[in-house]
Amino acid sequence: MSIIQIPVRGYHLDGYRHVNNARYLEFLEEARWAYFEEHNLLPLLGDMQIVVTRVDIRYRRSATFGDVLHLRTGIASIEPRQVVVRQIIDFNDDGKPAAEAEVTLVPVSGGRGADLPDALYRKLQQMAAE
Repeated sequence: MSIIQIPVRGYHLDGYRHVNNARYLEFLEEARWAYFEEHNLLPLLGDMQIVVTRVDIRYRRSATFGDVLHLRTGIASIEPRQVVVRQIIDFNDDGKPAAEAEVTLVPVSGGRGADLPDALYRKLQQMAAE
């Protein structure tokens, strides 16, 4: 699993002074981009795009201004036409989870779902096994 940190800023908060649920989705997306960049996966997509088709998220604990969140990202499962990414957001100070998610990604080419490129599929399989 890869880990990034995000400090909670004032603009992440909603009227209740905690991180708004939509912001967690942005945090998760940032962590996925970092994961794909860290493992040099983006060039393996070629001219394809990879899109989110499903997000299953469970909010566990509110994050507030000044918290530092750890976002862990890894491959939960891989199939030729989809990748399920497991992501956990926890607090830097005690490791307790703020949110947990499984995000389904699907490769798209020419506006239609497609198989993952072979090199990307093999690399993701290897990463899922680790």
